[in-house]
Amino acid sequence: MLPADTRAEIYERHRRELVNYATRLVVREGVAEEIVQEAAVRLLQDRRLPDDESQVRPWLFRVVSNLAIDHLRRHSTWRELVLIDARERAVANRDFVAESEGMRGSPEHAAIAREHLAVCFACTLRNLPPQQAASLLLKEVYDFSTAETAEALESTAIQVKNWIQRARRTLEERYAHTCALVTKQGVCHQCVELDGFFNGQTRDPLEGTPRNLDARLAILRETRTVALGPWHTRMLRLVDDVLGSESSSTVARARNIDGGAKQRPADE
Repeated sequence: MLPADTRAEIYERHRRELVNYATRLVVREGVAEEIVQEAAVRLLQDRRLPDDESQVRPWLFRVVSNLAIDHLRRHSTWRELVLIDARERAVANRDFVAESEGMRGSPEHAAIAREHLAVCFACTLRNLPPQQAASLLLKEVYDFSTAETAEALESTAIQVKNWIQRARRTLEERYAHTCALVTKQGVCHQCVELDGFFNGQTRDPLEGTPRNLDARLAILRETRTVALGPWHTRMLRLVDDVLGSESSSTVARARNIDGGAKQRPADE
């Protein structure tokens, strides 16, 4: 068994990419942090760890994948265009607008268009079944082989290939309908809009690329160890608010339905 200090050092080495991976699966950064922290606890306590240091990273990704998928199964509330809804809430929030204006011109937001494209990808990915999302990220962003991805997700290589194929097809279709960088009729152009707000420019993060899914995945690979900037951290809290209000409404409707069912005669 590897010494505790060695395990802790390996964890710290990979912590940032683990948090980014979990965030891209569950979208909520706070939840992602909790998931990765739980993986760290298990890393220090589990006596079944591999003795080879090179196997600790795959082990951590497997634990984070399982925890994230379990979370997604228990919290299924989602909106397809949640960033559009969050934008409307942001514009109506005077404190949020004032805080955002105070960040204009900050070096932390020089690449906000690319950062937003990665956040948008996570929100779009959230519409997929969890195993499809995880397999795509592990294979295409975090450099896992098909066999390693199958092991991390406790599946088979054939199933992983199937998941990735379906994920790619679904994402390409969604971007073709919603992203203004791909189609003029797209309803979302927030990445360019944000660059204009923070930097006085309208840089297209996909300029010079084929504007396809692989171009987006390339940006995710380049930023897989880069922490979210302060504005997007704040923005994702609004996403939490949007989803929280939706979840509360769903619960209320369920209670009304249950209450009505309890009042029905037993023979109905």
